[in-house]
Amino acid sequence: MLKTLKGKIMIGIVFALIIFNFGLSIFIYNTYYANIKNNIKDDMENIRKFSTSTLKYSAMVIEDDLKVKNKTVYEVNNNYDCYVGLYDYNNNLIDYKGSILFENSINNVLENSKGKSSVIIFNVKNGLVCTYVYPIYLNGKYYSSLVIQKSYNDYYDSIKNIMTNIIGAQIVLLIVIIGALNYFINKIISPLKKLSVQMKKYGEGKEVDRISAKSKDEIGQVTKSFNEMIEEKKKLENISKEFFNNATHELKTPVTSIYGYVQILKEEDLNSMDEEFKKRAVNRIMMECGKLKELIQKLLEISRCGVRKKDIKQEVKLNILIAEICDRLIDRCRRLNKEFIINIDEIAVLTVKEDIEHIILNLIDNALKYSKGKEIYISLSKPDKNKDDFIFEIKNKISLIPENISKNLLEPFIKYNEFDGNIEESISSSGLGLYLCNELAQKNMFSLKYEIKKDEIFFYLFRL
Repeated sequence: MLKTLKGKIMIGIVFALIIFNFGLSIFIYNTYYANIKNNIKDDMENIRKFSTSTLKYSAMVIEDDLKVKNKTVYEVNNNYDCYVGLYDYNNNLIDYKGSILFENSINNVLENSKGKSSVIIFNVKNGLVCTYVYPIYLNGKYYSSLVIQKSYNDYYDSIKNIMTNIIGAQIVLLIVIIGALNYFINKIISPLKKLSVQMKKYGEGKEVDRISAKSKDEIGQVTKSFNEMIEEKKKLENISKEFFNNATHELKTPVTSIYGYVQILKEEDLNSMDEEFKKRAVNRIMMECGKLKELIQKLLEISRCGVRKKDIKQEVKLNILIAEICDRLIDRCRRLNKEFIINIDEIAVLTVKEDIEHIILNLIDNALKYSKGKEIYISLSKPDKNKDDFIFEIKNKISLIPENISKNLLEPFIKYNEFDGNIEESISSSGLGLYLCNELAQKNMFSLKYEIKKDEIFFYLFRL
């Protein structure tokens, strides 16, 4: 039972209730017993007053001292049904009436009094007995010690009955509380039990169901987070499945094409084969091999990005990096009859250099591939001089892109290929370049956005 959360809660609460009830019982007993002792003291005081009055009055009307003492103990015993005894200074018995209940108590009170002070003792043993001694003085001289001993079993029985009822009520209340606690704890931790079962299934790789939780407490929040995690897991599984299917398709297409041309070249006589066909077949095989190489490279880069290795961040001067990338691509830019229009400010950011370089290179390379105009505008600016912000922007003209593609350019395997007759420059895209750029941007706490306005496309890279 101690191994479960419910058991720990139940044992803790029950233990606390037992301690509380035990303390409450002691408090009630002590309070009630104190009130009873005060009542007994008042009763003893009344007996003492009656005894001393009787003794003094008898001493006034009766000359025989022995008869005075005998009359006193007789009157007190007869009126209060208790043991009454008169003792001298040496604690010797002079006269008494009634039965002694506890002799030791009488000896103790006499010893403690020594004829000088009143003493009261309570004994609880098979009943409640009170023993009281009071030294009597007549005409300023010690006369005797009055000892009164009386049973208060009715008080003792009332204490027992009250405490029995209280303890019984506490036991019944404790049982009711345990039952109510068991019900409410079961209701409270029910989502946790379901959560435990589903998490075990999740660890075993089995299908996991959502858990209903209406409460808004911590358990409800944990359950809600688990449900969100399951939904996110299903989304990721669907994305992974779709990604795998697309990757398989993308790999299968060029391999099929290469295999087809190789089969033809193998089966036909190369000497008798048309030279134009051989040239077209070789170029096609080279093009498809290029597609395979690019696709595999992108997949490897995405895989490395997903591993999230601990890259070292460093201060990168973006203006110098952009200038170097543009200089690296300038020959290709001129060959394609394009022109870079560059407007960059001096800005440095703390990031992984390889990641930011890959993003910027890919964006500029795409602009060279797909731009339908001559100019490619590249800018780098700082919107707020007091903050570590920047905006990298690249703009170029494009042909019309279907809406279902233009809205999902950052998703994997989203592509729109156009062939202009030049095999070398018309190698189709893998559809992973912008997806990888977006993944790298998020990894470095950047945001990659784009918008299409008529025949122009704008890409923005900025810090979140």
